[in-house]
Parts: sequence; structure tokens; C-alpha cells
Amino acid sequence: MKILYTLFFSILCSGIFAQFLADMPEPVSNNAVTGAYVNGIRHVYSFSGIDSTKKWNGIHKKAFRYNVDTDVWDTIPDLPSGTGRIAAAASTVKNKIYIIGGYEVFSNGSERSLNEVHIFNPETNEYEANGEPIPIPIDDHVQAVYKDSLIFCVTGWSQNTNVPNVQIYDPSKNEWLEGTSVPNNGRYKVFGASGAIVGDTLYYLGGARIGTNFPASNQLRKGYINPIDPTDIIWSSSADPLAIAYRAVCTGGQYTKPNWYGGSLTTYNYDGIAYDGSGGVVPSGRTIYYSNNGQLVSGTQNSFPDYMDMRGAACFDCSVLADIFFCGGMGPNQEVSKKTFALYSHVPTENKEIDFEIEVFPNPTSNLITIKADGNFDLHISTLKGKSISKEEFSFQKEINLKNHLPGIYTFSFFKNGNLVHSKKVIKK
Repeated sequence: MKILYTLFFSILCSGIFAQFLADMPEPVSNNAVTGAYVNGIRHVYSFSGIDSTKKWNGIHKKAFRYNVDTDVWDTIPDLPSGTGRIAAAASTVKNKIYIIGGYEVFSNGSERSLNEVHIFNPETNEYEANGEPIPIPIDDHVQAVYKDSLIFCVTGWSQNTNVPNVQIYDPSKNEWLEGTSVPNNGRYKVFGASGAIVGDTLYYLGGARIGTNFPASNQLRKGYINPIDPTDIIWSSSADPLAIAYRAVCTGGQYTKPNWYGGSLTTYNYDGIAYDGSGGVVPSGRTIYYSNNGQLVSGTQNSFPDYMDMRGAACFDCSVLADIFFCGGMGPNQEVSKKTFALYSHVPTENKEIDFEIEVFPNPTSNLITIKADGNFDLHISTLKGKSISKEEFSFQKEINLKNHLPGIYTFSFFKNGNLVHSKKVIKK
């Protein structure tokens, strides 16, 4: 495969850079985003959203996917019901995608929260039969995955109010569980917040609370999940000015602290106009990190591209490479975006163009893998959970034998002069 990388990036913090990739087929905002694998290749998925008109009839049910290896977007089947929705969320569990909730907007301005659970199979590129409907229709909620097994839907908006409910979906049983609700007050009940589960703790911050013009919330909440009974959750919250974030993106996983990107400091309707009547909302370029000492820390101001109105990101092997993919949203002047960009944890020493060939075959394989490349590279092989298998140098061609390793998906990461230049998922049968 011929791979041409033109690196265009901005420094986010020590060891992080952003790279803009191929544009989406069309601009879309408030789209549900997640990632999954197809034959071992990473793909980014976008479901539903609003188009560049930012009007009620611009809300649609279109879906797209992005091939990370080829840097190409294509169109996939629309969501199988309704005319369109915004404020849904998408999560991946055991490489199947679950699109939950969202709301419709009608010509008279009325809105309806949805209870549907659509299930998309990336390998077949088809929707399966719908999952059991969520008991309380929900939109603009926090949605996070627990140990690749359960999907937590926390607070959010239902029909005409914020709700405190924690609704937990078990894909293996196609059933909903009732978790310990968040306290029934404005510190916890919000819509447009974002969060993630790390280990046995669910973190979410920001959002809009009930009140005149839906004021922005400054709360960071934590929910400790009982690993013996995941429906049993102990909640706590604390005020922090850094926690003000509306429709930002949060990433995190089993081995990484939660990080928040973008969003806005002012709450707004789906057209990007502030609820408080102040006009068009300005997106924030903030990055917010949860530090090891349990404090929120701000990254370099305006280091993240200025985007808001995002409903998720695709995160692959975050514990190793922190390669996180974003698409769509609203940029400056509330312009609906078709941009795609990724964050990486290794920073090139300078702007440069790298033109090289890397071939990895056969894939899938039973044991033996052949690598052909233009020049010298450092090869790191790891499991999907980040466990290192080997680190070695090679020149031009090398044969790798996986006979001593279990069947599964492995990450082959290629470095040149200390910089990550390519990664490839390899399936061992």
C-alpha cells in the first residue's frame, strides 16, 4: 500500500499533535461518532446529525464511515428509522455499534426524545434487529462503555425536562438495567455533558442545567461503579471553573484518565445560537485533563482546533498511542464542519512530508507475517490492550512469526527517528 503523509498539526501539550485528514462526504454537526474494526482495519463511524442549514429540516439520519488506513470516507446505510435525529450517542461493544436515543425536531418547533437502540455490524455493514428500547427516552445524555460489556446512559434530556436516571444496557442479554440515579438536583442533572468510564469510575462534567436560559454547569461528577454489581453506583461532585463545557468530547478507557476536548463555555440550541440571547456561540479550543492527583488541569489555551457540538470520537488503543479521531461539529461562526482530524501522542520534530511504502501481508494470517518497507524502521507490536509483544529494528523486509501468541488482533506500529509514521491492525486466526 502506498501511503503519503502530509503532516499538518498544532501542538496540544507535551507529546500530542493534531493531524487533519480527508474531509467527510458533507458537513455534519451533532453527529454520533464511534470507532470499530473491519477485517482488522480501524474505521470511524458517524451517524445522523444536522447539515449546514442548521434548520429543523436539515436534521437527517445519514451515516458515513472513514477508513483510517486509506484515508477515505464512504457512505453507509442510513439509520433504519425516523426522518433524522440529533443528540444521539454511539458506543462500540465487542466490535458492534449501538446508537442510542437522540431527538427529532418538527416544523412547529416541537421536539421528541427517542427510545430506539439501533445496532450496526461493521463487518457486514448492515443494521441488525433493533435492541430493546431504552426505558426512558433520552437525548443529549452521557454515554460510556464499562469494560467492553455494558453501556451506561446517564442523565440527559427526556421530552421536556432533565432526568436523573442511569440506564444501563447489556448487549449480551439485550436488556436494560436500572442503575443508581444521580442525585435529583441541578449539580448532577444536565444535558449536553460529556464523560467516560475509567476503571470502575464514571466521570462526567459540564452540560446545561434547568434554569433561566439553561445555564452552564461547573460541576465535575464521579460515580464509583461496584464491580460486583455495576448497577450500584456511589456519586459525588465538586465545583471547578474548568468543568464548564457544553457538548465537548470526552475520551478515556480502561487504562487512561479522562480527557475533554473542545465544546463551548455557553449553552446553545441546535443552530449554535445561545440560549441566553447573546447570539452565535464561540467554540472553545480548550483541552481539559484529569490529573493523577485528582484535579482538572487545562491544556494550552486554544491548542485544540476550535470545534463544538460534537457527540463523541473514535478512540483506538488509547493506552498506547492516544490516536483519537474527531469528525464534524461546528467551527468558528457556527459553521457546520466536514473536517476530520486525529490526535496522536508522538510529535514530529518538524513539518515534513514522508513518502514511503509499507506492505504487511497476509492479513489475516495463521502465523507468519511479511513486512516490506522503504528503508529502516523501528517496529513495535502490541495487543489491543496495550501489552507489548516485541520491539525491534528492521530494514526493507522482515518476517514475523506469531505462532507463540494467541489468536486476536495485534497492533503493528512503525516508527522512524522516534516518530510514529504508521500503524496497522493484524489479525491472527
